Parts: sequence; structure tokens; C-alpha cells
Amino acid sequence: MPCARRSRANGAQMFPLARARWTGMPLSKYSSTVITPGTCTSNAKPGMIVWVTSSRRLTSSRKSCLRSFDMNFEHEPADDDVATIRIEGLQQDLTILHLTDSHMAEGDERDPEASEAVGRMQKVFQERTPGGVPAWDLFRRALAMAAARGVDAAALTGDIIHFPSYAALDIVQAGIDELDIPTVYTCGNHDWHFPHLEWSQATRAEHYPRFHGLTDGNPSFGSREVGGVRLITVDNSTYQVSAEQVEFLRAELDSGQPCLLFIHIPIWVKTLASAVLEKWQAPIMMASPSDWTDETREKWRVVEATPSTIACHDLLTSEAASCLAGIFCGHVHFAHSDVVRPGCQQYVTAPGFEGGYRWIELTGLD
Repeated sequence: MPCARRSRANGAQMFPLARARWTGMPLSKYSSTVITPGTCTSNAKPGMIVWVTSSRRLTSSRKSCLRSFDMNFEHEPADDDVATIRIEGLQQDLTILHLTDSHMAEGDERDPEASEAVGRMQKVFQERTPGGVPAWDLFRRALAMAAARGVDAAALTGDIIHFPSYAALDIVQAGIDELDIPTVYTCGNHDWHFPHLEWSQATRAEHYPRFHGLTDGNPSFGSREVGGVRLITVDNSTYQVSAEQVEFLRAELDSGQPCLLFIHIPIWVKTLASAVLEKWQAPIMMASPSDWTDETREKWRVVEATPSTIACHDLLTSEAASCLAGIFCGHVHFAHSDVVRPGCQQYVTAPGFEGGYRWIELTGLD
């Protein structure tokens, strides 16, 4: 497929943005019959290529833009435990384990202040696990299945542990070491917080060092390349992201490689919002534009989205993120998949303490 061609109508340059297998989901925000940057038509057909037009000239300064436009992705209809994405130009098939929300509540003498909460929360979650087994048992089973399947990488997206206890972190680290494959980890809102402490940025910063071994020394953001695909992590566990995180993400998405983003809290997508509200009676998604009340904000300790958080949401839903094939997250404790924009879907994975996990299958697109 050519990287660019000239329109006969108006001389504008045209670039392939992405193509996604039509799932029947409404794309009302893309219903314009005029193809403009970041849009598609509402009468899209299976396999149709989505094009964007631009009057910008192709200069060396636009190379990164051209690279990102020249990305084509197809998403198979999603099951609760499988996401299949076809990526044009992918040189090898990849399988990635996505695990989230195991909520392992463990502790020992190294965290004596947490002993009461450990016993209480172990009981809470064990009452909800299949067969009443400990949450750590399901975590280890998931890693064992990944090893047996021969996966290429693993992504753990927060609330894997219910407190930042040394005992829980030891279980996670031992499991990752035994799996012995590239692994990315990002924190959830429970990972770094003990119930006897204030829920705050300061508490997160205080416990961040405990996660250095799982995050290559930087729990805030990171990335690694596996088989030509960039696996990006950003900690949005306070429902907010910083300007530094946005700039990091922007640079990663400008790499010219296909990217997957791993976060804990899903970004606001209209088609996800109703399901979240039904379960939680609050819009517990990043950059939710409405449905918060003073009461629910206080309960969930969520302030209004900061400018950098809004900028992050705008980036992820715009043509500037056309290298992004998928967003993978958890937090809301049910499985869901939603179109973010043409070519990109957000996959929410069921919680690990209920036996949830997801195989991410990446394959070439002919």
C-alpha cells in the first residue's frame, strides 16, 4: 500500500490512517461524509480502508507524522479473554498475557501496621474467588498458563496487590522471575496505598520505590519493545496524568512502531460509561466529562480532570495516536471492549481475583 497519493479533487495528500473490522458499533462521532483528519464515514464496510486528508506538504519535518499514518490495524470481535489484533507489517506473531486486579492482600512482620487490614481483605476477596481459593493462587495459575502457552510477554496493569506490602510484592516478583519473559507493570489505585494512610500523591510517592524492581526503576511510565511492538505503561492510578507523562506518551506514539498502551483506569469512552455507571454508580474512568457528583467525587477521591489529563485523553483519541493499536486496562472489575477511534480499541479485562485474564494475540495483516 502506498504511503501517500494525491487526490484528483483538490490536490490534498491522502494517507491511510487505519482499518478496523467493522463490529456494528455506532461511530456517530465519525459520521461526516467528508473525510477529514481523524474521521471516517458512518457507512463503513468490513475491510474498508479509512483515509485521512491533509493539505500539509510532505517534508522531512513531517516524517514522524507520515510514519504514524502508515499503520493499518484490524480487530477481531473480542471475547472476554482474547483480543486479536492484526497489524500490517508485523514480522512475527506475538502472544501477550494481560493480567489485572488480582487484589492479593498479603502481609508479614515487615508491614506490621497492615496486619488487621490484610486479614480482613483476604477474607473479602477469597469469598469472591472461584472455589474460594486465595487470590495469590489464581495469580500463580495465570502465570503457569502463560508459561505453558509460551507467551512472548506479560503486562500487569494494577491492583495486582491490594496493598504495597513486601510480602505481596515478593509473590509478584517471584512469579515474574519464574516466567522469565519481558514483563511490564503499572500501578493501580490499591497497589501503593495502605488503608491506615492518607490516599494522596505523597503516599504514592512514598511507596513508589517498592515498585522499582517491577518497573525498571520508574513506576510513573515506561516502555519496552517486543517483536517490533512497543509496550507502553503510564500510571494513571489517581485518575490523573502529569504533563511529563503526556510528553513521554506523545514521544512513544511518534516512534513509528505499532504501540499498545497499558494503564489501570480505563479512559472515558461513551460506550463504556453506561456499564461502569450501572456497576459502580460513578463514572470511574479517566477524564470522564460528566456524571460525577460531589458525593461520588468524595467517595472515590477523584478531583476534576487536570489540563494534562484532558490533554492525554485528547491525544489518545486523535490522529496523533494512529500508531496505537490498543489500550489495555482493568479497574472496573468486568470485561469490555470499545472503539476509541478507527483502528484502536480499548480492552478492559476481567479481574484476576475472579479468574480473569486476557490473551493478546498479535498477528500480521496481509
